[in-house]
Amino acid sequence: MFGLFTPKCPLPTAEKAWIERRMLWFVERFGAPRMRNARVVLPTAEFLPDSYTGSPADVRRCFDRMCGYMSVDPEGVVLELLPDHLMPDAAGLYEMRTKGHIFIAESQTADPPGLIATIVHELAHEILLRGGHLTGHEPDHETTTDLLPVFLGTGVFAATATIRDSSGWEANMSWWSISKRGYLSSIQFGYAMALFAHVRGEEHPEWGHHLRPDARKALASGLRFLDKTGDALFTPATIDRPPTITPALVLERLALRSATFRLAALWDISEFQLAAPELLSAVVAQLKHSDAAVRAAAIRALPVFGAAALEVVPQLLNYHLYDSTVRSDVIRTLGELKPPAKDVVPELNRLLLDADVVSDAVGVLGIYGPEAAGAVPNLLIALERSLHKYTDAAPLYFAVLCATSSTPERDLREHFGERDPDLLRIALSELKLQSR
Repeated sequence: MFGLFTPKCPLPTAEKAWIERRMLWFVERFGAPRMRNARVVLPTAEFLPDSYTGSPADVRRCFDRMCGYMSVDPEGVVLELLPDHLMPDAAGLYEMRTKGHIFIAESQTADPPGLIATIVHELAHEILLRGGHLTGHEPDHETTTDLLPVFLGTGVFAATATIRDSSGWEANMSWWSISKRGYLSSIQFGYAMALFAHVRGEEHPEWGHHLRPDARKALASGLRFLDKTGDALFTPATIDRPPTITPALVLERLALRSATFRLAALWDISEFQLAAPELLSAVVAQLKHSDAAVRAAAIRALPVFGAAALEVVPQLLNYHLYDSTVRSDVIRTLGELKPPAKDVVPELNRLLLDADVVSDAVGVLGIYGPEAAGAVPNLLIALERSLHKYTDAAPLYFAVLCATSSTPERDLREHFGERDPDLLRIALSELKLQSR
């Protein structure tokens, strides 16, 4: 399955595994036949036969057609065009009321491909939220919403609208602009459509030439990869018989060579709280994996095992805490495991001067309260830097100062002294807010 000349997946492991898991999730929610039987809707007269001038009536006709292709009742959704100034930085918005409300920025009417991409994304919100499949609070709900049209056969529009450019001439000057839109990239769409085609038995899908070049390239390389390796969670076999996630299956996957299966197994441990004792050693073994995504997922899975995972803390502190690809994960895991303060506070204290992870380190120090008092001098340095930059993390730093120090006001006065009375005044004002 793997070798020197084996085709490569166009995506990093984490993006690949996420797409494959969500595509399997769509199968669980909507059934494999809905995907297998879906017509691939294209920007052609066959699917969009109406003339288009950009009028509200034209937009409504496009909307109704896309509702039909995505099996949404158009009478159950209100469509409204809004001036762009009422929708800053948004091409479309969805609100779930008695009827779903979809708002489209008026400027979208001048860009038919972009308009349809916006419509299919907002209709995906209607399907996922109205159907109770998502709440809208999931960390990946927008990317999942972007992905659903691929499963339903309308992904070509989304994949071709990820980047939009425009140009013109005004006041004796020419202009050109380019912008990214949507939540998934062209390459992510291309690989997702490779999965879609692969499980439908489409080796060389004719609809591929409708994709923008980067998505088309990812489709082709993805199909070669899937055909030669079969290294995917989403396959013709798994969509017909989705595997039941059990400790035994997870243990089996952690022993496979595939980074995708190992990563998915680690995510399953965290998601389903699989704390079977026999899994811990297999998780610890992944801490040395060559793929940073696997290492990070293994670190984040450790708290599932509770006190049993405390034996791994020395390894996290001595090696992984200084691996720049996973430091934030290590710090957060230490916060969940809460090993003795004497073991971790000195290391976290040093990290308070590291701009990349200072906020994570501050948050964990707060858990230890007065036991972390030795970190107050560096905490004050980090706090001052946050005030200079007006970062959103500043309130956290003041909260942790109050938790770790018995004399926070005196500490602030001694730290700032007379060198910056204005900043001291701001700091004391923020401290009062924390003490309320």
